[in-house]
Amino acid sequence: MPEGPLVRKFHHLISPFVGQQVVKTGGSSKKLQPAGLQSLWLQDTQVHGKKLFLRFDPDEEMEAPGSSPPPEPPQKEAQKEGAADPKQAGEPSGQKTPDGSSQSAELNPQGEDESECLEGDAPAGDAGRWLRVSFGLFGSVWVNEFSRAKKANKRGDWRDPSPRLVLYFGGGGFLAFYNCQMSWSSSPVVTPACDILSEKFHRGQALEALGQAQPVCYTLLDQRYFSGLGNIIKNEVLYRAGIHPLSLGSALSAPRREALVDHVVEFSTAWLQGKFQGRPQHTQVYQKEQCPAGHQVMKEAFGPPGGFQRVTWWCPQCQPQLSEELEQRQFS
Repeated sequence: MPEGPLVRKFHHLISPFVGQQVVKTGGSSKKLQPAGLQSLWLQDTQVHGKKLFLRFDPDEEMEAPGSSPPPEPPQKEAQKEGAADPKQAGEPSGQKTPDGSSQSAELNPQGEDESECLEGDAPAGDAGRWLRVSFGLFGSVWVNEFSRAKKANKRGDWRDPSPRLVLYFGGGGFLAFYNCQMSWSSSPVVTPACDILSEKFHRGQALEALGQAQPVCYTLLDQRYFSGLGNIIKNEVLYRAGIHPLSLGSALSAPRREALVDHVVEFSTAWLQGKFQGRPQHTQVYQKEQCPAGHQVMKEAFGPPGGFQRVTWWCPQCQPQLSEELEQRQFS
């Protein structure tokens, strides 16, 4: 699924529609009734980790007390840098925001997963005004344009992906959501302390989690401590820190755990800023055959017993797997 930096890009693209009324709906969802969103007003949008939250109200003037998120320095800085040239996101061109500028965001547009998990109709009363959006592997948000097929499917058909939800607004623009799960909630589930791109990210909590006696590649993907961190970030920060994916966190010295958290924040922030500056994210080991030093990169699926196994790339020479005793002696 899209990782934290890209979901924040989605948030940035949706924000100009806040304050507008939904005048028409569409989409392929059968569990959610898109028509129930018609005539509602989009009042707010928030992002937390890999999830996006949209607040809808039946009246234009209604607002959720304290609904606006606190300033996020990395995000705000990136928005300012991207404001001068909206095409700098490095994404498919042609989508226009309500002010007429062209913007879009998409991850791996080669295909679309058909999964979805939508619950309930439009919110009733004061409950369930927030629509929670969780994106799948190829999840994306398109503005004023629909995603087009980049290649033929297995049957040889050039069939365009089908959006799960389309929202047309009174200002003339529209949003199309692809490959996502949606559900209504009474309030956004937001815990800034674990969001890797939040100014309130709790380093102490993250460091404590990394000290567990389990492979660090498991802990990094635990959204309770590293919300927004996905497989790309995991592979890249472990390489930059010189840590083998299966190294036990309890065997790492405090300075090495500190350095790993530094790489998490720095890499994620740079990725977000690059999205708004039109710079592609260059990886060093993710989906590579060789690391920057010219060594062969290994690939294998790792994950907790009975849990989801994620493909992991690492360099055995730059990230040697050491015994617990040797690890503590060498890096303490």
